[in-house]
Amino acid sequence: MSIDRPLRVLHLTAASDAGGLSRYILDLCAAMHRHGHQVAVAGGRGAWHDRFASQPWQWIDLNFAGGPMGVLRAARQLERYLGDHPVDILHTHYRRTTLTARRVQKKIDLPILYTLHQPRISLSAGKRWLSDFGDWAHVPSADARNWLIEDVKFPADRTCLIPHGIDPARFPLRDAATRQSARQSLHIPLDAQVAAFVGRLDVPKNADWMIDVAKAVANLIVLVAGDGPHAARLRRRAARFGDRFRMLGECDPLSVYQAADALLSPSQREGFSFVVAEAMSVGLPVLRTKTGGAAEMVLEGITGRTTPIDRRAFAAAAREFFADPAALAKMGTAAAGHIRANFTFDRQLTATEALYRRVIEWSTQRKPRIVPAT
Repeated sequence: MSIDRPLRVLHLTAASDAGGLSRYILDLCAAMHRHGHQVAVAGGRGAWHDRFASQPWQWIDLNFAGGPMGVLRAARQLERYLGDHPVDILHTHYRRTTLTARRVQKKIDLPILYTLHQPRISLSAGKRWLSDFGDWAHVPSADARNWLIEDVKFPADRTCLIPHGIDPARFPLRDAATRQSARQSLHIPLDAQVAAFVGRLDVPKNADWMIDVAKAVANLIVLVAGDGPHAARLRRRAARFGDRFRMLGECDPLSVYQAADALLSPSQREGFSFVVAEAMSVGLPVLRTKTGGAAEMVLEGITGRTTPIDRRAFAAAAREFFADPAALAKMGTAAAGHIRANFTFDRQLTATEALYRRVIEWSTQRKPRIVPAT
């Protein structure tokens, strides 16, 4: 029995922290709300709480910390909320939030959709027993799907691949005039080679690898946009490069993308990488480590290049990457087309709405209810 009415979705997240996971929830909730669906988010308060609190949907303070007792407390609170605010599906974003949803499910029979934001997470003996990946799982990359099916042994028929997406109108393809204007605003010579890093200066982004890139590529200007606990240390180490290594702090990255020749992403772990998609949409080729989403987004030698997750290999690849400016420009044009064809938010939203309905329909038809192995 399909559902043809607006949906009621409750997201469970550990906290309203800064980063791509919170951005995924915010963007999805905003679009679902505009489409007439009822959405709400429950979790602890984090650095981005103001962004959640200012939205037209409900935020529920819910503390998932505190081990097994914390899960039980959160489950009881969630049960009380659901008694007054019924929903169709619980969309979880951390393993402990899924454990909480599973406790609730014993009393209120709701399907659980889990989004795996970071593949290849620890499955040591203790953590495996404390892991729950929902009734259905959404993954944003083939790497995440393979890990979940092959290592976790999650059912393949309930693992759905939906890549994240961006709004190309927000990150339009640059032209020569846009590039020139962005460089003038950042006081960068028009003939300089420029590499951009955009992201939180924290584990696991490996922003300090940009120091090695600055050493490896003569006269390269490195722009670092972002902030975080590693900012002060990176600033001290980069001081030797003077104006060649510029730390811009937290800022709108659009002008950074427009001014650069390429985006570099040396992360240790990624579930997808919104930053890579944004930069490619503007027309930048990317050099990134082989993390989640790399295989789909980077067509080798066409939209960019990938490297092993190795510091020396990344710096060596950067030297080779910047050696051919004409090839970079060609890859940048291809990158913009690839993102527009395959990684738009509209595609993501349509597929996610369809997945919600599919999971809810499955839940109404299952006899008996199937609880996936953890």
